[in-house]
Amino acid sequence: MFCASSYMASFKQQKVEDVYEIGEELGSGQFAIVKKCRERSTGLEFAAKFIKKRQSRASRRGVSREEIEREVSILQQILHANIVKLHDIYENKTDVVLILEL
Repeated sequence: MFCASSYMASFKQQKVEDVYEIGEELGSGQFAIVKKCRERSTGLEFAAKFIKKRQSRASRRGVSREEIEREVSILQQILHANIVKLHDIYENKTDVVLILEL
């Protein structure tokens, strides 16, 4: 059974731009845009997946908090050579940003 509460603390409320330099767009989908990014402190490159949050239960635009938490939970549990690793998570009013292995 998935337990959302244990993953709540990992959603950082600070601005992703304070920690990462956001670069070119790598791809996009219906509710997310993936951009290249560089960690300011280390110079390491990652992919930043900006997921639009659903603003209300009635809205069809964006992804619900539960679905985002489920994706995060799965990524945190899987360690496999063919699946990108989750490095960090940020959240603001409109988006959840997953920092992923490039």
